Amino acid sequence: MHTPARVRFAPSPTGYLHLGGLRTALFNYLLAKKTGGQFILRIEDTDRTRFVPGATEKLMDALSWAGIHPDEGPHHGGPHEPYYQSKRTKIYQDYAEELVKQGHAYRCFCTQERLLRVRESSQKTGRLVAYDKHCSYYTEDEIKENMEKELPFTIRLNTLDDTILIKSDGFPTYHLANVVDDHLMGITHVLRGEEWMPSTPKHVILYKALGWTPPQFVHLPLLMNADKTKLSKRSGDVHVEQYIEKGYLPEALNNFVALLGWNPNSEEEVFSPEELIEKFDLKQLNKSNAVVDIGKLDWMNKQHLLRRAQTPEGLESLVDLLQPMIKTSFETKIRNIRDIPQLCGYYFVEPDYDSDDAKALYKKLNKQAVDLALASTTQETLGSLESFDAVSIKQWIHELAELNNIKQNHLMMAMRYAVTGTRVGAGVAETMEVLGRPVCLNRLAHAVKQ
Repeated sequence: MHTPARVRFAPSPTGYLHLGGLRTALFNYLLAKKTGGQFILRIEDTDRTRFVPGATEKLMDALSWAGIHPDEGPHHGGPHEPYYQSKRTKIYQDYAEELVKQGHAYRCFCTQERLLRVRESSQKTGRLVAYDKHCSYYTEDEIKENMEKELPFTIRLNTLDDTILIKSDGFPTYHLANVVDDHLMGITHVLRGEEWMPSTPKHVILYKALGWTPPQFVHLPLLMNADKTKLSKRSGDVHVEQYIEKGYLPEALNNFVALLGWNPNSEEEVFSPEELIEKFDLKQLNKSNAVVDIGKLDWMNKQHLLRRAQTPEGLESLVDLLQPMIKTSFETKIRNIRDIPQLCGYYFVEPDYDSDDAKALYKKLNKQAVDLALASTTQETLGSLESFDAVSIKQWIHELAELNNIKQNHLMMAMRYAVTGTRVGAGVAETMEVLGRPVCLNRLAHAVKQ
């Protein structure tokens, strides 16, 4: 029998859910389910300078799509509410004050100007000192005088690096807030990226200063590009929403990220959500960084599509996914079932610009419209559209045609050629919405090479 694990995923609402964040959430979720424990979602929103409105909802939507459902959290309740750290500031301030009373922390009244001078002096002398402990030497009377003057202050941990625990705005830093919450919420295992490994010693110091037992720390290896550079936005798709937009199945993406840093010691690579829970074991986590291979994801998604197609329930779920696309795009054009693969083929395969249909279409196109459709500036403006829906795309095509003195229907047909390679199909803007921004941009780039 496994001891039930209480784990948490604690993202900051600063943008979309990163692929690495999905893996962290998934590993925590699998451990909780494997051991009969609980998976907690906690929103670490205390850094108000990086807070993005709406990001929390997007994070939770992405987790829900992936089938990672918390046992406790903002929308699920639980015995440790609230699950937003911004609503728990009084708790952190009380523990910080306790650390000050015990001599483990102190108030720092230094201005930004003085802190800058300290850093510059340290750099000139080659010292690795971020702060010189100036305020740790204040007497009780000096501290009282500063407090009566209502001077702004931070609270620092009284260690070698004098880590800030409470910022001047009263909000805690990650270091204090996560330690306090992990203890109060009974977290037994902390699974997080290895970028947090350098901070772990100070977290252990905090646990000991507060008289608490630390949880078990597990640091996950980095996700890398094929060239072994760290996965980043500049290198391609890194957000879960981008994979959703491209049409990947949630069980395929989960299966894919689960194998980025975990080896089930099996030749089998395709696992259902239930099989992942059954096989997951912390002892099988890898220490080396994991390479994100999109070709492998494509193969894995195909396997899960085939798995769904083997059962009536799975086929019904695929129909449910396809139905909105077909209804929106083809409800006036499909006359019988055999029309579907002919009219919908470009949703599933890349355009064949060498086909008779594509060649016939190309001959009818206005050359200026084709040049405009395939121009790099066109790709740039399409890539920067705030919303990628049919209405926005139609407006964009209209404005682009008008700006370049080209008839809108000529540009529409040139775009149809680039993204579908066919003469007949759904409306161009509707088709582009269903295909999604990344696919449309890739097809435009591919058409340029023809």
